[in-house]
Amino acid sequence: MKHRDLISGVFWLAIGMILSIWSSGYEIGSLVQPGPGFLPLGLGILLILLSLIVLLEAKKSSATGQAASLPSTAGGWKRVAYTVLVLILTASFYEKAGYLLTFFLLMMLLMAGAGGQSWKRILLVALFSTLGVHLVFVLLLGQPLPRGILRL
Repeated sequence: MKHRDLISGVFWLAIGMILSIWSSGYEIGSLVQPGPGFLPLGLGILLILLSLIVLLEAKKSSATGQAASLPSTAGGWKRVAYTVLVLILTASFYEKAGYLLTFFLLMMLLMAGAGGQSWKRILLVALFSTLGVHLVFVLLLGQPLPRGILRL
């Protein structure tokens, strides 16, 4: 197993565990009536599972002599760092700025960071993603999302 594959898998495993533990400070709820800790717990468990898959695939690829596909250039690692930074900032401002503004900016920043998209497409995807999640969670499921400074 390559050293960087091990570091990557362990890093995301730790993030998943931290997210899962952090979510225990909130009410989890149930599948029918999820609480505010339901999504972070689900995401933490998903990160844990995916990191275990990365570790298993890295172990398999080392046995067959194939290299795992991790960013090997400085530009690749800059994108990874950019994405992690955007996610951390989003989590930090989610309660204060509110769902609509935070999720819209998250989508814009992630798409802009990925590159190759026109600003018109970035804005449209961010707008429709934000409205779609608002429609499903707030209007259809009745789950309140943080309103933040917009109060909409």
